[in-house]
Amino acid sequence: MFEIGYVGSKGTDLIGARDINQPPPSTNPYFERRLPQFADIDLLESDRNSICHSLQAPFEQRLNFGLSLLASYTFSKSIDNGSSFFSSDGDPNFPQDSYDLRAERGLSNFDVRQRFVASYGYDLPFGNRSRWLKGWQTFGILQFQTGEPFTVSLLADDDNSNTGIDSLGFGANDRPNVVGSPHLSNPSANQWFDTSAFAIPVYGSFGNSGRNTVTGPGSQTVDLSLVKNTTIREDTAVQFRVEGFNVLNHTNFGLPDNYIGSPTFGQILLAGNPRRLRLGLKLIS
Repeated sequence: MFEIGYVGSKGTDLIGARDINQPPPSTNPYFERRLPQFADIDLLESDRNSICHSLQAPFEQRLNFGLSLLASYTFSKSIDNGSSFFSSDGDPNFPQDSYDLRAERGLSNFDVRQRFVASYGYDLPFGNRSRWLKGWQTFGILQFQTGEPFTVSLLADDDNSNTGIDSLGFGANDRPNVVGSPHLSNPSANQWFDTSAFAIPVYGSFGNSGRNTVTGPGSQTVDLSLVKNTTIREDTAVQFRVEGFNVLNHTNFGLPDNYIGSPTFGQILLAGNPRRLRLGLKLIS
């Protein structure tokens, strides 16, 4: 069974935080806060919004000739001005300028433009006359997707805008200015994007770079298993399993260092698990 359809969603009154006592950016040696007797005042409010459009194409093959298959392809885009109350690996989810939430509108932290997932189970058609040769099965899960976006920021302790550093430790980082295209035709772990496309703004000003303007690496994972069920009594069987995770041993990179001013800015320092194999033996009764 194959079908294709559009799925959309809209979120309103989503929770977010901002500093309602944030001073304006300036070069003054002191902060001009609205309430000078207080430092930052972080307000939690339900004023964020989101919108998502997606094209989904699922396929299902119910058990037939020993094979069952379920697959799905999704092409989507999700936009918001705050994806979560808590910070994520690629974005602090806190506005650079607490009085300009429009500047926070961008791709959602979890936006994945394309994703394909398939799973199957298959009874191998051989050895039906022998108790020792029959009972073989194979299962698999295949996942392929494009990368998630991230926000290029200044280091957390670099108060370049001179608006104060959040005392609770979860406020926004200042963002740089965009002076070129960060896209590279052949990105690598040593340089995932063009770091020269970003520059630190003049002291006492906000950068013009937006949220989640650069996309990280995608992922490709193939997990397979081979199973042998052997009946030893009428109500008892032994199951032997060989399971392989990331059997293609594809390197699934994490997000690059997104902090301008860091010595590893633009480099990828983390990756997912390599290929792993596991053997199992189970008595089923």
